[in-house]
Amino acid sequence: MFDARTMMQSSNRTGESGSLAGLARAIELAGQDGFLAALADLCQSASGYDSTFIAAFFPDHPPMELFDNLSDEYSAATIKPYLDFAYFLDPFYNLFQQGIGDRVVTLGECAPDDFMSSEYYQTFYAETGLFDETSVFVAFGNGAAAVISLGSREESFQFGPDQRAALAGLLPCIAALCRRHWPALDPNSLAGSGRMGLHLKKSFDRFATSLLSGREVEIVQLILKGHSSKSIARELGNSPETVKVHRKRIHNKLGITSQGELFSLFLEALTRAPANATGDPLSYLDRPVSGQL
Repeated sequence: MFDARTMMQSSNRTGESGSLAGLARAIELAGQDGFLAALADLCQSASGYDSTFIAAFFPDHPPMELFDNLSDEYSAATIKPYLDFAYFLDPFYNLFQQGIGDRVVTLGECAPDDFMSSEYYQTFYAETGLFDETSVFVAFGNGAAAVISLGSREESFQFGPDQRAALAGLLPCIAALCRRHWPALDPNSLAGSGRMGLHLKKSFDRFATSLLSGREVEIVQLILKGHSSKSIARELGNSPETVKVHRKRIHNKLGITSQGELFSLFLEALTRAPANATGDPLSYLDRPVSGQL
């Protein structure tokens, strides 16, 4: 149940009349049409970000879009590709999969060290036009989370300590309001998408397993998520030199020469593998890769 004392404590921490007015509006609309727009306005007023995308994350189902206020141009470049496949390599989604409660998290805090030069970033993220992003996580008891992704398309924008403190100060209220608006976030309401999410996860887990060793498959998965050799070494307890040797073997076995080619091969295999696939997605390509010759 929403606690008025929590509201007052959070309101005092923000100290901003705009946030107070926005909070009052969100409280008024909780459980009604217009709540999500009011919630987006509240978060943007506190943080200084200029756009909002709200999604429901589930442990074993793909995300579901709940709201966005993006322009048609950026919505087309962002929402559909994200929900189709890109979410699986999203640092925020991977953080959610590790388990997270109510929390404010910046992209810099959860992205792998090689994220900006990753093929995921170049192929998808750069197309969104975002220069900065922060997500507000609200956890639900069934393992789901409402995720409020705040973005800026202004290159000069900076999410500073004051803005973070204001947003974090509102977090208890935001969480209480979200739980009032959605007594539960139920993935079963997503017709057919749960099966698609499971297909994507299994395809990711099985990608290149017919050609690579178990350790090499782990390395491929981390590369696709944007980790550098140094970061992979930390994750797996190896030396960077050992990881580089593995990467060379991976390139030879898959007949590729770059991270970009690996990403393209993954997407091609993903699109060819049927929903009921039980093996390596590479086996469904209409051409052999190097190790299949």
